[in-house]
Amino acid sequence: MASAPAAKANAAFVDEDYDLALALYKQAIDASPNDPSLYSQRAQTLIKLENYLEAAEDAGKAIELDPKTGRHHHRKGVALFNLEEYESAKSAFEAGQALDPRNSTFKTWVRKCAAEMDDEVEEIQTGTHEPAKPSSTNGFPSSAVPPPVSQAASTSTAPSVLHGSPSGDEPSMPPPVDPNQPKYRHQWFQTQSVVEVAVLAKSMTKERVDIHIDQHHLRVVIRDAEGQQEYELDVDLYGQVDPPASKHELLKSKTEIRLKKSDAIKWPTLEKSNQKADAYAKAPTAIPTPPVQQPKPAYPSSFNKKTVDWDKLESEIKKDEKDEKLEGDAALQKLFKDIYGGADEDTRRAMNKSFQESNGTVLSTNWKDIGKKPTECTPPTGMEAKKYGKE
Repeated sequence: MASAPAAKANAAFVDEDYDLALALYKQAIDASPNDPSLYSQRAQTLIKLENYLEAAEDAGKAIELDPKTGRHHHRKGVALFNLEEYESAKSAFEAGQALDPRNSTFKTWVRKCAAEMDDEVEEIQTGTHEPAKPSSTNGFPSSAVPPPVSQAASTSTAPSVLHGSPSGDEPSMPPPVDPNQPKYRHQWFQTQSVVEVAVLAKSMTKERVDIHIDQHHLRVVIRDAEGQQEYELDVDLYGQVDPPASKHELLKSKTEIRLKKSDAIKWPTLEKSNQKADAYAKAPTAIPTPPVQQPKPAYPSSFNKKTVDWDKLESEIKKDEKDEKLEGDAALQKLFKDIYGGADEDTRRAMNKSFQESNGTVLSTNWKDIGKKPTECTPPTGMEAKKYGKE
């Protein structure tokens, strides 16, 4: 039987009050910290709020507690896809597909991830790929360290065909290489509990990468195939981290380090500095504004060479989700949402009142009956209701 906060959170989610649902799921998780369905449903709520990083964390926790439920892997994949972590998202969808091979939603998402990854590879091969610019993820700062521009390169007087060389057959001279320029870039972003550092080095193996995490220090060393050091990131961290709770992963596109914060403060920089840190505060409820029609973006960038019908893929995903055969709590929530979405005001009031007052044991659509008196808790046959703390 769902707890009172969980039942209220489910009702708030169905009513599309996601901020309230998020607060209620937190209460439910505090009361039942080992319930994977609560983490999974909170992940779905965070996806609705476009807080994809924390959604991926919650979905990962749900998988840790219950690795055999495909729904948890699906939500992790959606969160990672929106973070443009296409390789990790594809792995999550493939794990869910292995658990539920009849669910075509996973197949559609895997295709979409593969298309995004193919586009990135094509851009790199054709030289049209642009490194990601520093951006903000859900209000959290991120930082990328671009390669420094050599002064010699900016003042080079080497002849160039584009600037009127005597002969069109004469090749232009490449600019000098800055010996201080790092071979790989790194970028970082953060949530209230985690700092994630990504070194953009592809297809690394554990023999080539050494990562050392201390409470106030991070060091990453990458060696070439002969064992010679070719990159080093040596940082005194701004805040304190928990090394045993931190982890790293070698992906095809990067080396990812997730540092668990010891304190819930917002780091102004990755490196230690004199800048003042801000405490995280509860975000105020935003006043809804009419949606502004924006032109549909090109995925993943304006450099795409292939034509992919993203609208068709999106419609396929929505159709698959609509036709998906759900089980357990997910099926109940979908039924609740379908009935609630097409109901009038009195029916909605009856559903909310009966469901909440009965602790999730009664769901009525008859307001004339439900509105007259409180709805009693009616447990299933063979079970009895007990008040918390009493035998």
